[in-house]
Amino acid sequence: MENPLADIDDIEQIADPAERARQAGQRLAAVPAWQERLRKIRQAAVVEMKAQNMSYADIGRELGLHRNRIQQILEGRSAGGKGGKVEAAE
Repeated sequence: MENPLADIDDIEQIADPAERARQAGQRLAAVPAWQERLRKIRQAAVVEMKAQNMSYADIGRELGLHRNRIQQILEGRSAGGKGGKVEAAE
C-alpha cells in the first residue's frame, strides 16, 4: 500500500517555514471534507460487500473490523457513537 502520509512527508521537507506552514494549513483545512468523502467511499464499499450476501462477520474479518462496527458503517454512524450520521451512499 502506498504511504498515505507521503504528502505530509514532503511538506516537512519544505525549507521555508512560512511556505511549510501554509501548505500544512491548507491540508488541515481540507481534513473534514476528506473524512466525509472517505467515510462515504468506505460505506459504499461495505454496502456493495453486503449486497454480495456477505455477513457482518465476514465483512468485518475482511476489513479487520468488528461485525458491530460494520453494522454501524452500513447505518452511516461514525465511530465512537458520537452521533454523527453520514448520508447513505448512493
